[in-house]
Amino acid sequence: MMNQKDLENIIHYIVKQALEAIAINTNERNLPIDYLAIFSKDEQEFKNLEQLVRPLGKEVDKQTSKTGLTFSLDQPIKTPAGLLKLLKIRKPDPTRPQRGAPDFRVHDYQQFKDKYLKKSGNFTLMIRKDFEMIELKGIDVLVYFPNKPVGLKYARVNG
Repeated sequence: MMNQKDLENIIHYIVKQALEAIAINTNERNLPIDYLAIFSKDEQEFKNLEQLVRPLGKEVDKQTSKTGLTFSLDQPIKTPAGLLKLLKIRKPDPTRPQRGAPDFRVHDYQQFKDKYLKKSGNFTLMIRKDFEMIELKGIDVLVYFPNKPVGLKYARVNG
């Protein structure tokens, strides 16, 4: 059975992998983390993570419940990229072999997009209905830079 330390180790691993990918592919430093998704490896791990995280906050964003559960944490978790307040436990998905996917806030999204999107083949623009984001593939993570950070939506709801 997993414990709080295991959860924090997974989160730290994902953040460190993401920061490494950012350092290799950009000149950006000290970008704050906005959101993080842990990709469950199997159904048992998903259940274990859910049991660990559910008491730590309240579930938000029910629209994404088909892919997993998103929690607004009562006590943010310290990470190498700042305090994490939004955590998603993603259901097992064979198309997501990575360990997880954090979102980072960029000061000026358009400037970031203009500077990095075409710079290397590692960045992909992803257009969604209400927002867009840039995806960076890391070693064992997918790193996202959304034009509308998810955390801002919940800060307004919860704050």
